[in-house]
Amino acid sequence: MSLRMRMLALIGLFLALLAVAGAAVMIANARDAVRAEMASALDLGIAVGRAEAGRGPSPDAVVALDRLGLRHLRFIAGEAPPDSLGEGDAAHGAVPGWFVALIGVTPQAHALTGADGRVLLTVVAEPQDEVAEVWEDMRDLALAMLVAGLLLLGGAWMAVGRALAPLARIEAAVRRLREGVYEPGPRGGLAGGGVPELVRLGTGIAALAEELAAAGRENRRLGQRLIEAQDRERRDIAREIHDELGAALFAIKVDAGRILRLSEEPKPEATISERVEIAGRARAVLSMAADVHRLSRRILVRLRPALLDQLPLGEALSGLIDEWARREPQVRWSLDVDEDGTPDGIDGLDEVLRLTVFRLAQESLVNALRHARPTNVSVTVRRRTDRVEVLVTDDGPGFGLGFREGPAGAAEQGGLGIAGMAERVRALGGTLRIGSDGGQGTRVAACLPCVPVGLEGVA
Repeated sequence: MSLRMRMLALIGLFLALLAVAGAAVMIANARDAVRAEMASALDLGIAVGRAEAGRGPSPDAVVALDRLGLRHLRFIAGEAPPDSLGEGDAAHGAVPGWFVALIGVTPQAHALTGADGRVLLTVVAEPQDEVAEVWEDMRDLALAMLVAGLLLLGGAWMAVGRALAPLARIEAAVRRLREGVYEPGPRGGLAGGGVPELVRLGTGIAALAEELAAAGRENRRLGQRLIEAQDRERRDIAREIHDELGAALFAIKVDAGRILRLSEEPKPEATISERVEIAGRARAVLSMAADVHRLSRRILVRLRPALLDQLPLGEALSGLIDEWARREPQVRWSLDVDEDGTPDGIDGLDEVLRLTVFRLAQESLVNALRHARPTNVSVTVRRRTDRVEVLVTDDGPGFGLGFREGPAGAAEQGGLGIAGMAERVRALGGTLRIGSDGGQGTRVAACLPCVPVGLEGVA
């Protein structure tokens, strides 16, 4: 049943209960009024009958009394037979029997006797006329209430329909949101028709649609940046393989071929120069093999840090800082790990969180050295009961005046690695903020929940 029908049914039920209560009160009052009227009429009939009987016996006494036209009274000469008390019912056949039964007032008779004890006259007070009047009044009132109730229901139907009309637009807006269309239309279309609750609901849905549309645009932008980052990473790896690994392998091939040719030449014994050449080319092959090994390790580290597979996270971060300290000795490096008394510390994080923390530190250090040329770089990792915080700061020049603080602003400046970090942190239900620290240097702050979003209740 629709909300409109439920409200109309409630109004109809209220009107019906009101009508039943009113009818019960009217019937109770009518019963008392009819009984009082019958008692009064009977007293009057008895007084008139006694006056007429005091004149002496007369065959026309009943006719004379009936000519007086006294309401609700009937006079019978002598003692009235039991069946004669209901004779007046035929004159009021329009009154339903159930209504007469509800009133519950029956004809009342009183016998007037003479000095010898013989019944001279019987006075009968009949309620049929009074009950008929009450029935007509209640029938007219019921008809008026029925018309008024129908008009009220019609007005309520129109008013409720007008008030609930925005629900159809709100439902359509929610359906569009469910389908991924985040454009609910103008806010006026969800105004709620002046109903405060619907106004708040419509305003909330419109605001939600705007936020979802903004989130969708941000996701598309981040997705595009991630694709660009992946393509750039692949191009860099392909360039390294082509320029370094390919050249090294070609040199190894040339040297190995020359060694093979020298060894296959049919000479009784090699000359000193040939032996020297063979030794030199062999050393070149070994050197190229070492270069290929270092290159392959560098590429593998970019794809997956082997330190995390071999060491705890704390030692892996320390190794990362030590490696950068060897590469850039002129920069002062610092690492601070605050585990706040948690049982397992940062080493107890799951694999996804450990890799994310390591990647955040790694990418932030690369960006600091690539763009900032700092003299001091610090990495702080704080482990709390429900979250882990990563903070990387440097004392470089920071961002320009037009920089918009946050991951989106940094990504728009061209930091594709930052876009990847932002998307990874968001996927884990965390937050990432990037900006200048007091107008100087760069500050990368990430907060990650220790339990991924949506899995809090999973044991």
